[in-house]
Amino acid sequence: MKIFGWSRRGRASGIVSVFALMALGLSACSSSVGVAATVGDQKITIDQVQASVNSINAARKAAALPPDPKAADLPRNQLRFLLLSALLKEAATKKGIKISQSDIDARRKAIVDQLGGESKLPNALANAGIAQGDFALYLRDVAFEEKIGADAAPGAPGGAAGDQQRGAAVQASVLEAGRRSKVSVNPRYGTWDASKANIVAVDTTGGTVKK
Repeated sequence: MKIFGWSRRGRASGIVSVFALMALGLSACSSSVGVAATVGDQKITIDQVQASVNSINAARKAAALPPDPKAADLPRNQLRFLLLSALLKEAATKKGIKISQSDIDARRKAIVDQLGGESKLPNALANAGIAQGDFALYLRDVAFEEKIGADAAPGAPGGAAGDQQRGAAVQASVLEAGRRSKVSVNPRYGTWDASKANIVAVDTTGGTVKK
């Protein structure tokens, strides 16, 4: 299930629900003890990533959901989410864009209404690969995207064409943030693919296994 049109597992080349962010030009590689990644001076810890992973796994178990066939990718996906969220926040800050609690509350209500009630939210989050503790961050990212897109492309039309223009504007803003901030990733999670804004798993088979 996707929440508001987005699943955390599918976030290889983008950030969140409304606009697809592709090809963010960033760099990689960090091996600091206890650090999963850095974005400029900001550190994302291994414990922080693991807490999200544990929360999602616990929620799936509580909901009696079937095993996730991509469970092995979960730590890498959680780290990717946190990295891109940090860059999105920096892009918004650079433009003087702020998000209020009412912005977050409005988006939360829209999602709950779309799902059919508050009781449906835990399962939906677990299916989408979103830790309950990260849901507010997800909502903040959605709000940042909407405001950055509206600010950078005020004349964009409605519909798919307008979404594409606003999405391109968000992409450009995050690309700029990436150029200002050095991004590094602990090798245990893979390597940072600058052309796709994706943490790529390290091939431990020597190329002998074909996907």
